[in-house]
Amino acid sequence: CRDGDKTEVKMAIPKSHYLVQFFVGVLTADEKLWEIAKNSLCEKWGEIEIISDKTGFDRFTDYYRPEMGENLIRFWVAFTDLHSPDDLIRLKWDCTEIENILAQNSERKINLDPGYITEAKIILASFKNFSHRIYIGDCVYADMQLIWRGGKFVPMQWTFADYKSDTAQNFLTKLRNLYRIRLKAYIES
Repeated sequence: CRDGDKTEVKMAIPKSHYLVQFFVGVLTADEKLWEIAKNSLCEKWGEIEIISDKTGFDRFTDYYRPEMGENLIRFWVAFTDLHSPDDLIRLKWDCTEIENILAQNSERKINLDPGYITEAKIILASFKNFSHRIYIGDCVYADMQLIWRGGKFVPMQWTFADYKSDTAQNFLTKLRNLYRIRLKAYIES
């Protein structure tokens, strides 16, 4: 404060972030690999509550074709339990471990993209740095893909094409509704 300024300064009071709802985007041409991955994820992260419809991924991009082949299927799954957003780092590493175990000839055959939902946004975890990604620790970056505005999830300039799809939007909106119910019950308990 400047001399003579009698303005009272109020300190910010830190608050813990609300718990979040974790989900995983699954990408594979071999759905049998998902069954193996699912068992491993459920052992560590609990039951899966909802699964999205499946959609062909090749219509969005051919980015993964050299490594994973063609006819890739994209879908999303969400866990039942709420978690601290800090646990996203551990979930990312668990997903990567599963991908590596199921790899063939050092190439992934399943891609597991973890993220979380809040009432206001969709956050993904990434090992890749970029201008819009924020480092959160242990080699992991947080990537905000969508924000809630006007009763729907709105993409950012960098949002992945599959997250703009009706399949993703329907799943994420349903998950947001479930999350809000679960969060309210948690807060009131």
